[in-house]
Amino acid sequence: MAARVLVTGASGLLGAHLVAMLSRHYDVVGVDRHPWWGDEPQELLLGDLEAPEFLRKTIAAVSPQMLIHCAALANVDACEQDPARAHASHVLLTKHLVRSVPASCLVVYLSTDGVFQGEAPFMTEEHAPYPRTVYGRSKLQGEREVALATSNHLIVRTNFYGWSSGRKKTAGEWLHRALETKQPVTLFTDFFFTPIYVVDFVERLARLLEHPYRGVIHLAGRDRLSKHAFGLLMAETGGFSAEAVRSGSLDEMTLAAPRPKDMSLSSARFVQLTGMDIPDSRSGLARFLADRHRPLSARFAASATHSPGSV
Repeated sequence: MAARVLVTGASGLLGAHLVAMLSRHYDVVGVDRHPWWGDEPQELLLGDLEAPEFLRKTIAAVSPQMLIHCAALANVDACEQDPARAHASHVLLTKHLVRSVPASCLVVYLSTDGVFQGEAPFMTEEHAPYPRTVYGRSKLQGEREVALATSNHLIVRTNFYGWSSGRKKTAGEWLHRALETKQPVTLFTDFFFTPIYVVDFVERLARLLEHPYRGVIHLAGRDRLSKHAFGLLMAETGGFSAEAVRSGSLDEMTLAAPRPKDMSLSSARFVQLTGMDIPDSRSGLARFLADRHRPLSARFAASATHSPGSV
């Protein structure tokens, strides 16, 4: 029988892509406060996991063999302005979730490149985290709750982009819209990251779920780019004019949350473990642009639909 998988944040950008792909081979149940938006029907429980009774009933009903915890408060500035909310979302919910699932359950916690201070490129799993923001600190505390609760865990740090439900615009969608409509946009030349297209990420995470490795792992893009370089590459790949793309500096901005300037991650451990490559930024963006009008279920490569091993 297929392993029973519970995906939190199942109607978000990452969660929805995970549900759509993993449901081909696993018995997947999603949970979210918002309705399912994919083109193929999926089992989705509607409710707020921060409500103790809903969480209890969800775990009792699903009894997962694998928990993939995607739900998060991803707005960095909102977390800075409301630390208690960030703590509730990333620490308390994570703690209650991982202590509620069966002892044998594999816990997969989606974390962030924001756990690092951001002063050096291509951070590895061996580098000590030192987050600058409330968001980063609360996500790191969430990592620790997972590690304390069970040794049967994967903590996956990443930075992804893609097409979502349309309920709210993601950074990738916002940039695409600005380029498409020739709206002036200022992008930082001194803010670096290693972005990966969400479908590329999900296909690789699916491979990782089959691997016996447990612990922390980085899974991001191959290339370290500034936000400005990423915008220019999206324009070039999509055939858009870049005339309205302006260069700016983080030092010129007044933001609620202090941003680390280098959020780039090394995915070398993932490549070594799985033998699976990490796509370059140009091919990731080409796939992102090609998927714009494709339904969710049609975004995955045939090569990524192999049958998984045991959990």
